Amino acid sequence: QSPPVLNKPLASKIMLGLLVAATWTAAGPAAGLAAYKDPSQPIATRVEDLLGRMTLAEKAAQLGYALGGTICDESTAQKYPNGVGGISAVNINCTNTGQPAIMKANRLGIPASYYAETTHSGGAPGTTVFPMPCSQGASWNTTLVQRIAEINALELRSSGGDQGLSPILQVCTDPRFGRMEENFAEDPLLVASYGVAAARGLQGEDGMGTGPGAASTYIGSPEAHVTSQAKHFAMYGAGSKDGYTPMGGGPNERTLFEIYLRPWRDYALSGGRGVMVSHNMIDWVPAHANHRMVTDTLRNRFGFLNGYVGSDNSNVEALAFDYVGFADNASDAAVLAMETGIDQDMPGAAFLEADKLVEQGLLSNDTLDRAVSNILTKKFAMRLFDNPTIDPSMAKNVNADAHRAVAREAARQGIVLLKHDQKVLPVARTSIKSVAVVGPFGDGPSAEKAMLGGYSAGPGANNRATITIHEALVAQGITSTYVQGASAGRGGPPDPTGSNGLSAAVAASHDADLTVVVVGTASCGCCDNCGNGEVGDRSSLDLEGTQLELVSAIANASAKSADHKFIVVLVHGRPVTWGQDNTLLDSVPTLFAAWRPGEEGGNAIVDLIFGDANPSGKLAQAWPRSAGHIHGPSNPWYQTHSSMKGGFYFPSGDGTPVSALFPFAFGLSYTSFEFSHVTVSAPSMPLSSGLGLAKTVLTVSVEVRNSGSMDGATAVIVSFEKKTRHVMRYMRMMAGFTKVFLRAGETQTVEVPIKIADLARYDPQQSWTDLKGAAVMGAYVVDSGNYTLFVGGCASVGAVWDDSNTCTLESTTLNLAAPPSGETWVFL
Repeated sequence: QSPPVLNKPLASKIMLGLLVAATWTAAGPAAGLAAYKDPSQPIATRVEDLLGRMTLAEKAAQLGYALGGTICDESTAQKYPNGVGGISAVNINCTNTGQPAIMKANRLGIPASYYAETTHSGGAPGTTVFPMPCSQGASWNTTLVQRIAEINALELRSSGGDQGLSPILQVCTDPRFGRMEENFAEDPLLVASYGVAAARGLQGEDGMGTGPGAASTYIGSPEAHVTSQAKHFAMYGAGSKDGYTPMGGGPNERTLFEIYLRPWRDYALSGGRGVMVSHNMIDWVPAHANHRMVTDTLRNRFGFLNGYVGSDNSNVEALAFDYVGFADNASDAAVLAMETGIDQDMPGAAFLEADKLVEQGLLSNDTLDRAVSNILTKKFAMRLFDNPTIDPSMAKNVNADAHRAVAREAARQGIVLLKHDQKVLPVARTSIKSVAVVGPFGDGPSAEKAMLGGYSAGPGANNRATITIHEALVAQGITSTYVQGASAGRGGPPDPTGSNGLSAAVAASHDADLTVVVVGTASCGCCDNCGNGEVGDRSSLDLEGTQLELVSAIANASAKSADHKFIVVLVHGRPVTWGQDNTLLDSVPTLFAAWRPGEEGGNAIVDLIFGDANPSGKLAQAWPRSAGHIHGPSNPWYQTHSSMKGGFYFPSGDGTPVSALFPFAFGLSYTSFEFSHVTVSAPSMPLSSGLGLAKTVLTVSVEVRNSGSMDGATAVIVSFEKKTRHVMRYMRMMAGFTKVFLRAGETQTVEVPIKIADLARYDPQQSWTDLKGAAVMGAYVVDSGNYTLFVGGCASVGAVWDDSNTCTLESTTLNLAAPPSGETWVFL
């Protein structure tokens, strides 16, 4: 078994042995060349020069997208004589024909930006589809997430695109949310760590810049990278029914900043370049009109000063037509959104009349210039003016063999082994003559869609298809029989009958040496009513359709024969439950949570069944026992607070436990790991208030031993506890993590860096000065005094952990000195 992709420093560019053509060479200043055309000039100089040459109509044209679809030819480009802001990427040939035509059609030669969804693929048709973020989050591996994003960027660039709509920075704390599959985790540190890693992969290490104002620096290697546009800002996924029936009030200020805004803070400070605003409201104000969030917080507090902020689809017009009475009409909505701090409208109709709004005195020219400047900045950063076309030979990067290999490894690492009661895995191939694959997601079109998940480009490049579990078994020479056996609710396959029905599934199981039951949640494109995805919110987490009946029937058949072995594999985008009191789960001896494992998902699952890989995934969110156990967004987690005595929480009135069905950071392995000898270093530099706290790091070291008989990997998780007389904090909070691969019997000393800023809490009463020099109330602060640091392969605490599980943690103490005055260091 080869060591998987683990958390090691990446080289500045990982090219994976593939073709990356350098397509731009900086030219020196040329006599008589307009400053905006001079590639040697700083971006700010070029933007200022171009802005001064543009008419109001040309400025307004940059604020939207091509309303008629993409632009691949001169005749279509001529419909945009003032230029166009953005276009959907299709393929490299379209861009290489369309982009020169667009620049020729408008007076100043301004290029368009070709964009695509890059949550887990290059976005353009045929690009490699990796596991969705819900699966990437379960890997506990930021290096893997960065590598996936890097490949997505290369494949999008090789498909003619320059802007990727990702990473997803939502802290999703409500599994009823239909788009939960797009989210990394329920913990802000995990989401921030994955989000920054993904941004680095998309933009390149040399494309992140440093600190506030980073957007005005060039992407260092635009031939292989793209600009990122993180989404959805903010609070999206915090409460169910907020997709198109937006949540209103939301949590208090402390919870908003400590939990839901932290990933955005880190993304902005790390050099992320773009943001998409969310559908929902925050404190009863729609996000697209929420000046406090977009300008006061994102831009002026978090440092996203000249970053690009775009709307989500049709949400500007929604201020007038969906939020009835909030804005008088579309023009009023456009003014509200632009004054809020939004630069560009998707798909574009609302902002395209901005020139007339300026002429009528309804919109200031300064506001218009700010928006256009930020749009032009990202285009200059990608060198679109200097080199509008892409080497056609780069098309061979799309869905390359090396990329599919990474997709398979990523799926392996994101799959979580939740139950292994009878220890039937891994199975020796020589002991298996036949396998029965039953369930609606074991094979066929619905299985392929469920593997890929929403917002995926879909298979098709090089005539390759998504690999289902049944197909993977057959490809490896295993005799496999597939029977659907059950329906899966909305978006899934129809009710099976006859040879494809429940009785046939039980019969096939009886004749097989091993039965693999594949159930889960259906996946649809935007915006169908389905098991997951947009318009996929649910009031129950139970498996839909007749899937529970199928699992029960196979379990009953297995109970009658000691030789009958079966495992259950979930292909899904949210936690699922198992009927009344989850009693059916007791009959399931082996359970995998495979999430949305991507186009190589079937191969990855079979790898784990036969021991070609060892499960190493861990849950990035707690699984509730029912929808009724879901906590509200103001207190979303399953744990007590720091100074509350043990047992403070009583069982619920109906007698069900208050703990999770499966806790946060839970995941089993075929081997075992031991942790010992925990130490913590002194901070890397003297403590001082300000942004320096984000760069001040201490290191937690721990010896990790693989004490089992099989090679494997484990997450190394550092959490902390801090009691303070100022406010009640959660009992246990994440401080850092990494992942390590160990041979059987091997011991390593593992180091986990901890940023002092990640120990911070938010104090609404702390005064502070934002980056624009304005006095504000409320700031992140780091308390002095003792912190208890806990280290292990899990993150147990009180009510977080179910009584049937155990979690052993090592601990040490960290003492942070007090500032010259007071008890807290002020961060941001």
